[in-house]
Amino acid sequence: MAMPDLLLVLSKRWKMILSVTILATILALIFSLLSPKKYLSVATALPVNSVTADKSRIFNSNIEALYSDFGLPDELDRIEGTAQLDTIFIAASEQFDLNNYYSIKDAGEGTYKAAIKLKKNTKIYRSAYGELKVKMWDRDRHMSAEMANFLMQKLQELHQHLQNQSNILALGKIKDQYSLKQKEYLQLADSLNSANTDLSSSKNDIIKSKLLAITPQLQQFEKMITEYEFVVNSNSPVLLIVENARPALWPDKPKVYLTVVLAFFAALLFSFLIALFIESRNFSV
Repeated sequence: MAMPDLLLVLSKRWKMILSVTILATILALIFSLLSPKKYLSVATALPVNSVTADKSRIFNSNIEALYSDFGLPDELDRIEGTAQLDTIFIAASEQFDLNNYYSIKDAGEGTYKAAIKLKKNTKIYRSAYGELKVKMWDRDRHMSAEMANFLMQKLQELHQHLQNQSNILALGKIKDQYSLKQKEYLQLADSLNSANTDLSSSKNDIIKSKLLAITPQLQQFEKMITEYEFVVNSNSPVLLIVENARPALWPDKPKVYLTVVLAFFAALLFSFLIALFIESRNFSV
């Protein structure tokens, strides 16, 4: 099927093309101006080297010098994974009473529904520079900054707790072993003191040798308990906050200029294709 000349289409249908383009552009401008404004706040953090939570790094100066305090970007993988869950968003929903803030009347599931809405307005990701970014959009610029900082802090606290759990479990097992070894030592000491006259010299020597063998073990356990208690109490952080989120000065959404420009060119192309289709049908007849 033959096609009409493009210049001919423009000359005959320019009024229609112009009308549709202007109308669509005006509608896009009105829609953008009437859309709710959303402010963007961004919190930024760097990962901490996971080796810093190891007691051997703290109590060995040679090992300490080998590692930087800053972790690799790959250490953010598990934090990004956690950010996809609902845990931190439910915590934020409860903290800021978001079911009332978002006017969600459902008393039973209002907190969870508000958390889902908060999650849609949030982006947590690793930047090209190996930083963790928490982006938060909200109609209130101060609320946006507060929630972005809260989400970053919750990620920090959650993974700090998980990181410290292994040290807490190790400390508990060491204390259990220490108690058993201490009980064994006291039983041997009691048997040596209370029944010394009833025991032969050789049996006394055996008990004394056992006591001498247990003593350095108890000292080693006490040292390990002290070191692990220090590590647990120090509770090394997982994230280093580089920049807290600040209230934005201007709204980030909607992007009025970009929306209008895109609407203009899309309407121009669409109206031209419609005009071309109409003229091609007339031309074929």
